[in-house]
Amino acid sequence: MVNTNNDIEAVKEKTRQFAEDLAASAAPDLDLSARMTVEEPEGITIAFEGADAPYMVGRNGQILDAIGFIAGQIINRRGNARLRILFDADNYRQKREETLTKLATELGEQVLATGQEAVLDPLSPMERRIIHNIIAEMPGLQTYSEGMEPDRYIIISPA
Repeated sequence: MVNTNNDIEAVKEKTRQFAEDLAASAAPDLDLSARMTVEEPEGITIAFEGADAPYMVGRNGQILDAIGFIAGQIINRRGNARLRILFDADNYRQKREETLTKLATELGEQVLATGQEAVLDPLSPMERRIIHNIIAEMPGLQTYSEGMEPDRYIIISPA
């Protein structure tokens, strides 16, 4: 499917409006707003802002992931354009990526030093992708995923 600029702009506008409506109606007593923070050819990021934005993260970003899934189903289903829709709050995504990068590096070094596999706790697909990409840059290591969603996890092993 070819995305035209008009289709993409329509999806962006629908997503922006969805997020603003959600922030205003779902939590009228909270200090919460939404704005588009990143626009890329393949997707957009909407950030919840305000003093109560951390409440939108949930455990391990589950609320943000759920909102993104629902928004994607509603918005991408009706239009001709298909975009990745990502939600963030309190800079959670960047903080989580930094944490996962540090974890992957430390575990990778541990596997190289000991020769023993490292098994991570279950992660979301986006989080697993971060781990896979970090370990792929470390010579002598490999990763693979096992299990079924939502309990899918990564194993880091010597190559």
